Amino acid sequence: MRRLVWLLTVIACGPRAVPAGTPEQSVHDAMVLVCDAPTRAKGEGASRSDAIAAHLTDGVGNVKVLTTVEGWKTDGIDQRELARLLKQGRINRCALRDTANE
Repeated sequence: MRRLVWLLTVIACGPRAVPAGTPEQSVHDAMVLVCDAPTRAKGEGASRSDAIAAHLTDGVGNVKVLTTVEGWKTDGIDQRELARLLKQGRINRCALRDTANE
């Protein structure tokens, strides 16, 4: 009976929201979240760039990434900074980079 209750509890909880990041978060983990911002922004009523900007820092806790990306919300995405962070995080594919190049 306990197993059944436990199983139902686990199944009923469903997926979790993006957890808040910590300052110890790796550049890789932070940039995975930043790169996924266009996906999280799909279907929102605001303009595409405003919707993406609203999701840039979701779950990001790494201080270096967070301070850099916060600046992009008002100044736009700096392609050189993005490339530098992607290189540091060892990330090859980034939907944010592809969206910014459109």
